[in-house]
Amino acid sequence: MRKPIEVDAIVPLVGRRAELEALAIALRSRQSRLATGPPGIGKTRMLAEALAREDGPHVVLRAPRTLHDLLTQLAALLSCPVAGRTTSSVLKAAVLPVLRAEPRAILLDDASDCDPRMYRFLQAVYHSPGSCLIATARSRGSLGHLRKLLWDPREEVCLKPLSHVEAGALFDGAAAAYKLSELDLDDFRNRTLASARGNPGQIVAMCRLAARPEYRRGRRIQFLPLRMDALPAFLE
Repeated sequence: MRKPIEVDAIVPLVGRRAELEALAIALRSRQSRLATGPPGIGKTRMLAEALAREDGPHVVLRAPRTLHDLLTQLAALLSCPVAGRTTSSVLKAAVLPVLRAEPRAILLDDASDCDPRMYRFLQAVYHSPGSCLIATARSRGSLGHLRKLLWDPREEVCLKPLSHVEAGALFDGAAAAYKLSELDLDDFRNRTLASARGNPGQIVAMCRLAARPEYRRGRRIQFLPLRMDALPAFLE
C-alpha cells in the first residue's frame, strides 16, 4: 500500500503554478525530473500536490542514504516476499521483477549523497520502459552519484523564493488556518516576512508556533522569527 506524502495541507499552496504543472506533466508522461531548492522551499509539498493531480502507479521513498535503505523501503512498499533481515542482493532480486512487471514513478524525497551502488540500481530503473525517476534535493551538486542520471537542466524544476506578494498571501492563509486572527499580527507579520525572505516553510512554521499558547501573552506573540535551519529542533 502506498502512503500519502505527509504535508501541512490545511495551509493553501501559494504560487508555484508553473512548477506544479511541470511535475504533474512529468508524472503523467513518465518523464524524470529533479526538483531543487533549499529546506522549506516547498519541494515535498510540490510532490504531494502533483500526485494529487496525477495519481498513477508510484512509490515514495524518504531520504534513502544507502542502497540497502532504498531497497528495504521499496520491498515494504511493493509488498515483496522477503522475511526479516536480509541482504541487499536478496532485496534487489525481489524488487526489480516487480518494478519491471508494473512500471511506475519512483519518487525520492530528499535525495542526497547517493553512492555508486545506489546509482547503479537507480540507473536500471531510470532506463526501464514505462518508469521514471523524480527526486527532490537541495541542489544537483548534493545528489552525489545520482547527478549522473539527473544531469539535464531541462529536467530540473528549480523552486525559487516566493515573491513579496505571494509570501504575504501565504502568511495570511497560514494565519487563518491556525486561527491567529485574535492576535496582534502586524509586527509579527512584518518580522516573519522579512526573516523568511520568501521561504514558504519558514512562514508556515512561524504561524504554527504562534498558535501555541505558551508563545503568547494576551494578544501578543512572544518570540522572534527564527531561521529555517533552527526550526526542526525548535518544533520538536
